[in-house]
Amino acid sequence: MEIIVSVHTYNTYGGHGTLTLVGKYLELEALNYGSAVKELDIHVYFAGGKISRHLESLSEQYHEFLSGLPSTKFYRKKAKFELNFTSELGNADLVSGYEPPDLELFTDSVKEVVASLEVLNAKLKKSDDFDLEKFNTFLNLKLENIPKDDESFKRLQSRLEKEDMRKQASMSEWDKLGIDWEDYHPDSRKLLDSPFFWSCIDDFSPNGNDTGADVLELYRDWKHQNPKGNGANFLGNLLDDWGVEWPSNKDDEYSRTTYEEMILGLSFAQIKLEGECETAITKESLKVVRQVRQRITDKHRDWEHFEERLRTLDELEGKLTMF
Repeated sequence: MEIIVSVHTYNTYGGHGTLTLVGKYLELEALNYGSAVKELDIHVYFAGGKISRHLESLSEQYHEFLSGLPSTKFYRKKAKFELNFTSELGNADLVSGYEPPDLELFTDSVKEVVASLEVLNAKLKKSDDFDLEKFNTFLNLKLENIPKDDESFKRLQSRLEKEDMRKQASMSEWDKLGIDWEDYHPDSRKLLDSPFFWSCIDDFSPNGNDTGADVLELYRDWKHQNPKGNGANFLGNLLDDWGVEWPSNKDDEYSRTTYEEMILGLSFAQIKLEGECETAITKESLKVVRQVRQRITDKHRDWEHFEERLRTLDELEGKLTMF
């Protein structure tokens, strides 16, 4: 069984130094409990926290969404159970920024996640092939075996890291992405034929940075609600929601950087979800790619990642010219 714990705040989504370990810990030594559930996808949302002056509208939408939690989705054909809940451990500041793994937060989070999984008892049917009793016994055992001190916690981290390395070594670059291709256009993998374009951890990938990843998911949701809407309308709404001024003045670093990541994220979101990219979005994305290349060539030749960034920009431009 695969158990994934993701963290959400009003302006971030993804892994976390401590909470990601919770999923890996619960997955460690998990058995086969039946064919009905092969993946547990747990999304932990954090309310409040410090709000950027540019993102008040985004925060309002996010907290409105939180009012509908907890929620669950059971994708029986995929053997995937999704659980969304708001954490009661603290506000978003608790998980903002990078912090090394913390034993107290880990302990509290394991307990909170395990408690949230009680919903399986009500959501699974008797006809579902899943041994709930056996699984609940396993979860109770994990609670009993939570590290009691920092030294034990460090040993657990080392073990989880080795297990990660073992799993990664046995997987192809595509498998490492963990993508459910049914969520994307059937031609998308053929069109974007390198794992680079799909990476969710490579900041240079169009949907790998925080902004690009958010744009992908926001555009997916927006298209469900506006199936005939175009990318320009979506982009205009998002610019307003995020307080991005474009064209920006030369001193507005936030607007410039965010806009560049937004437009590139949107162009590749369209390719991934629709198998094509609108002409206006393609032209604007190509313009941004070339501007970024010129800027780093003029000002950042001494940058440690200079050559890598040029290479990735070439890859982005090469794909965009296809549309």
